[in-house]
Amino acid sequence: MNLSDVRQVRIWLQLVDGLLSAAAMVLAFYLRVHVLPGWIPLESREIGDFVLYVPYIVLMGFLAPFVMSRRGVYRSFTGRGQRLNWANLFEIGLILFLVGVSVVFFFKQSPSRIVFILFVPIFFAFLLIRENLFHYFRVLRRKGDQASVRLLLATDSAENTDRWVNLFSDSPVGVHVTRTFSAGDGSIGNFIQAIHEDSAGIVLFDVHAKNMGWAAQAIKACEEEGVESWLSTDFVGTQLARAQFEEVMNRNLLIFRSTRAGTWQSLIKILFDRIASAFLLLLLFPLFLVIWLAIKLESPGPALFRQRRSGRNGDPFTMYKFRTMHSDAEMKKAELEALNEMKGPVFKLKHDPRVTRVGSFLRFTSLDELPQLINVFLGQMSLVGPRPLPTYETLAMTANAQRRRLSVSPGMTCLWQISGRNEVTDFSDWVRLDLEYIDQWSLWLDFQILLRTIPAVLFGRGAR
Repeated sequence: MNLSDVRQVRIWLQLVDGLLSAAAMVLAFYLRVHVLPGWIPLESREIGDFVLYVPYIVLMGFLAPFVMSRRGVYRSFTGRGQRLNWANLFEIGLILFLVGVSVVFFFKQSPSRIVFILFVPIFFAFLLIRENLFHYFRVLRRKGDQASVRLLLATDSAENTDRWVNLFSDSPVGVHVTRTFSAGDGSIGNFIQAIHEDSAGIVLFDVHAKNMGWAAQAIKACEEEGVESWLSTDFVGTQLARAQFEEVMNRNLLIFRSTRAGTWQSLIKILFDRIASAFLLLLLFPLFLVIWLAIKLESPGPALFRQRRSGRNGDPFTMYKFRTMHSDAEMKKAELEALNEMKGPVFKLKHDPRVTRVGSFLRFTSLDELPQLINVFLGQMSLVGPRPLPTYETLAMTANAQRRRLSVSPGMTCLWQISGRNEVTDFSDWVRLDLEYIDQWSLWLDFQILLRTIPAVLFGRGAR
């Protein structure tokens, strides 16, 4: 058999999990109707007939496999000792609960909320039982030496051989490594003969860059034979970028992406940025007028400061801030270069003589950053992301790691802002915090940064 057995196991698990989710809703309804009233005095008129819950039972059944797939459940079942943790299982139940309750409110129906509350622990218990039963199923298959998939390993490293054999020893479908073929040394004819002798359904290639030419010929031979082939991307040596194949203009491309673009989380982030920025612009409009008037009364010149900053991938855009310096500040910058307190290509000066009195207050409270909500609304920035640098400072960057901070949209606040940025005097530390954000990004991290930004501003850890 070929690799479809592995995919069939995943499909069977998704089917089982969907049925368990639906069964959990049915059991929750049964407990609410027949069990809880005997323990707690509840009014039965709020329960509703079973027919009212049928759409929610179907919804939970279809939604559970999707949510579990997004949470990485079906990616972990082939690895050694990667059984699901309890927190992940419980979070899945909570997500389904929130979706179900949201649908109830949206359609203004009146099913018992207690049914949805009971659903969470019941589904959690069902998943625990299913996971343990599946674990024992894997153990029995290994003990019985039941191999559904015969795999030929083509590699040029003994270390790779041991690694893959150990990984496949825990495969739930019993992947059996029939032999290790020395990549690059044997002829393509001998390679094909080995496939025939072993009746291999899969060939896994894990080779160094020097043998990629041989691997390309061997993969072509597998295509002609109808044998599925895997190619490890370790030959590239990437540590952060994730590799995946995508079809572009009818061509299969192996794409290495180090940012989490094109996901549901990134889409939600974009929508949240636009909606939140529009709401804040309307809410803070009176404050904008007060600040604009204070700036105009203190010093001549425009109240808004416009500067070309580097956006995603270095694409320049015009960023807006309230002016905190005298109008001739840019012309006087060259005189202050020797006093720069930041190591690297950026310019920072704690006690900048060009700053006005109103500007000093605006910087202390970070109110000067508020006009950037316009940039967020226009899609040029995000609420959370690495701070955008002037284009001339971006061009002065020489290290690749420094420019990687440009791989995501810039933001109004980030880890640098909430980590005591007045204490950061080395641009490399600034970059380290930005890259830490990029590599660990999630909606939850954005939410944490937004919450921590509030005390950072209130206690004066604002911009310089």
